[in-house]
This record gives sequence, structure tokens and C-alpha cells, in this order.
Amino acid sequence: MTKLNLLGLLENHALFRNISPIDLGELQKEVVKIELEKGFMLFRKGDIAEATYIVVYGLLKLSIPSSQGNDKVLELIRAGQSFGEAMMFLDEPYPFYAEALENTLLLKIPRAALLQLLDRSPLLSRQMMAGLSYRLLGFIRNVERYSLQNATQRVIDYLLQTSAIQCTNEVRLELKKHLLASLLNLSPETLSRVLHQLMDEDLIRVSGSIIHIGSAEALKTYQHGGMPLH
Repeated sequence: MTKLNLLGLLENHALFRNISPIDLGELQKEVVKIELEKGFMLFRKGDIAEATYIVVYGLLKLSIPSSQGNDKVLELIRAGQSFGEAMMFLDEPYPFYAEALENTLLLKIPRAALLQLLDRSPLLSRQMMAGLSYRLLGFIRNVERYSLQNATQRVIDYLLQTSAIQCTNEVRLELKKHLLASLLNLSPETLSRVLHQLMDEDLIRVSGSIIHIGSAEALKTYQHGGMPLH
């Protein structure tokens, strides 16, 4: 594995910007690198929340397990994002599991080390509160989306957002279609019908896990004016 500049990664992460070099240097000593192969679990539901994690590269999904096998996907965590902060303050086990969808490298920041830094740095406390607030806002927007948008609008919203993240009109689906349906709060059958509808309208082309968007503007127009599919 290529040698990492841990201090540089911490300095450039939104959570630790403007933190003193001395404090970051001390924190760096406690950071642990974790490599996960695709399909491996970082933690399971019920495990003790003992750290905050930063994704250096790769992709993780956070999901609630189901005995029927239809796990509920809560969120995708991409490179540069952090997670696990909120659970540290609750002293509760994880209510979800984290699984690598690609080969993934993470930085594990132990709970005790981060809490000590929070005691010394009011600025870090404010930055962490801002991050948690942003995450909460994201969940509220998801609830709003599921409540107010029809199936077609949700799928188009996902395609446009993922296209923007990947900086291409050749969108690579990050999840298998049944997991993507779970993320969008749809049944797999409904997701398939929506994709076929968009193909019939010549708005997208599907080739395996790649979806080609002909025109983002045309897709946006259809999102707001196309016939809804429930």
C-alpha cells in the first residue's frame, strides 16, 4: 500500500480544519489505518461504537439488517466523508452495520482520543456540531423526498446527484438494483419499471451497471413535468 500522509489527510478534512498542528500531531499518533476488501464488514449492528471513521478511498454502505434478507440501506459513505461521530456521544451500540462495497481504506479515530481533543478545542466542537447538523439535514431531506416525490422523481434525483458526484453522464450504479431500490425506498419492481420508462422516453440507456444520461437538462425537465409512476 502506498504510504499515507496521515497528518495531511487530517489537516485537509473538514472536521479538523483550523485545528492547531500540535493537537493534530497528537491525534495522528492515535489514528489507525483499516483496509477492507469488498464485501467485508467494518462493524455489525450491536457492536460498541468506539471510534469515528474517515474514508480515504472506496465506498461503504450503512444498513439496518433484516432477518428476511431485505436489509434497509440508510446511507452511502464515500471518499472524504466521515461517520460514527454521533454514536460516540450516546454510549450506545451501533443500530446499523457498515459494509465495504469496494476495496476501502479508512482512518479509525478512537473515541477517547477524539473526546480529549474536543475538550481542548471549542473550534473542533463547533465543526463537529456543524457536521452532525448537516447529516441530520440530509436525513430530513431524504424523508421529505420519500414523502413528497413519486418514484420517477426519486430515481431521476438519484441519477442526477450521482452523475454530479462522478462528474460524468455515464453513471456507474454504486449498488445492486435491489439495494438501490432500498436506498430510494422503492420496491425492486418499481425501480425496474421506472428505468424502463426512462429508456422508453430515450432519456437514458442502460448497459449492466452503467446508465448513460443523454441530457441532464432533459431529465430534469421530465422530472418536473413527466407522468408520475407510483
